[in-house]
Amino acid sequence: MEQFDRLKQQMLHATALISTLQKGDAGFILSEQLAHTALGESLQSLKIHLDQVAKEESQRNWTNNGLASFSDILRNKQSLDFESLTNEILRQLVIYLEVNQGAIFIMEGDSPENTYLQMVACYAYNRKKHLNKRVEIGEGLVGQCVLEKQPCYMTQVPRDYVNITSGLGEATPSSVFISPLIIGDNVFGVIEIASFHMLEAFKQEFMLKLSENIAATIKTVKENDRNIVLLRSSQQQAEELKAQEEELRQNMEELEATQEEMSRKSAQLAKATAETQSLIRGINETMATIEFSPDGKILTANTKFLQTMNYQPEQIIGKHHRMFVPEDVLASDEYKTFWTRLAAGHSINGVFRRRASSGNTVWLNAIYNPIVDEAGKVLKVIKLANDITSEQELSAENKAVLRGINASMAVIEFSTEGIVLDANDNFLLTMGYTLADIKGSHHSKFMPAGKTETEEYRDFWRQLSTGEAVKGIFERVSSSGQTVMLNAIYNPIFNAEHKVIKVVKFATNLTQYLNAK
Repeated sequence: MEQFDRLKQQMLHATALISTLQKGDAGFILSEQLAHTALGESLQSLKIHLDQVAKEESQRNWTNNGLASFSDILRNKQSLDFESLTNEILRQLVIYLEVNQGAIFIMEGDSPENTYLQMVACYAYNRKKHLNKRVEIGEGLVGQCVLEKQPCYMTQVPRDYVNITSGLGEATPSSVFISPLIIGDNVFGVIEIASFHMLEAFKQEFMLKLSENIAATIKTVKENDRNIVLLRSSQQQAEELKAQEEELRQNMEELEATQEEMSRKSAQLAKATAETQSLIRGINETMATIEFSPDGKILTANTKFLQTMNYQPEQIIGKHHRMFVPEDVLASDEYKTFWTRLAAGHSINGVFRRRASSGNTVWLNAIYNPIVDEAGKVLKVIKLANDITSEQELSAENKAVLRGINASMAVIEFSTEGIVLDANDNFLLTMGYTLADIKGSHHSKFMPAGKTETEEYRDFWRQLSTGEAVKGIFERVSSSGQTVMLNAIYNPIFNAEHKVIKVVKFATNLTQYLNAK
């Protein structure tokens, strides 16, 4: 009877536990009576299985929720620039994985031989670090991950790993997980995650799945950025071509008129060829010319250039343009992109400081002009230059032009901060001032009330101080308080170092014309 009662109690307890399991609650504890029975062991095994199922379900939910959350971020990529997008991805990833720090590296380089990884985002100890970090392919774990195209999980982290490779902080993490960003067989970058705890397997799987989505997004964003750059370049080239076509049309009209006056019996094409050859000979005799390959290697140079720079042909042919460039110019950001811009088909002109064979400084007023084939590929770069090291005063022709401008237009000079330096008689007459009234005053003296406190007015002087001209029709106020409408251009003036030293305004008075309309 006692054994029957005990069995009955065990059955009742088992029935209650089964009811609990049916409700989805696997958190029960077996009684001592039931624990050592076959039924109890079966229930315990079922409990362990249900716990595992619940754990796996929780991990799947965590993974699915994470992928959905990051999908929202990646879908909104159009609203963020590339830097902001990668920083947001990394910030959310570090938080969601509950790790301590992370970094995103993106493949960069203009050729397979010059490919490297550039850190574009770094998140550590709840603060974002703006670091410039370059990792060569094959260097460290990050560079090796690109070569192998496989993830890497390391739990024995060397003490010097952080400082040498990842720059994630001063403490050594307990684990590092590195996942390549791959689409097909192409690696677009690497994500590195470091933690003071082990990274569970399901989180590693989540990282690998998310890496594919991130890689696709980065590929799309970079392609969009590249397309925008190409579109802008194409538009600029189209505008330049249109301007060149217009200039060519005008030149042809002038040529035809000249040919008709000189000889109606001469063929236009023969005349154009003769004049072109004459022009080339004239340029070659009066200007220093040199030809380069698209990457800057010297192909040929005329006698004028060799004399200017004091070299013999065998001393320069086959060598790079940098042999003429002073060290401080070589180190400048502008020169680092100099040949990249020329190889892309952009001409560059200005006054350049160069170094002769003797080491003396030579100042050249020059243009570097890319020569392209029918497909638009740059074949070579021709430089046309004049030595202005000991430049003379303006030619009589230029002086006459300046006198004409001064006689017909209102001209005023400002410092880069907008302080009046000088003004001609036309300007003083137009605005009703004497030079003594305005010299040393600020440009705001001529502005309508309420216009000088605007962001637009502050941007106006910031734009001029950076070297960008501003033109248009401007409303100004004379000494008598009358409105004066000026069609004007504010033109920044540069020194030999290409720095803005002042701003000159050329203007014509449209007040009477506009009032008449």
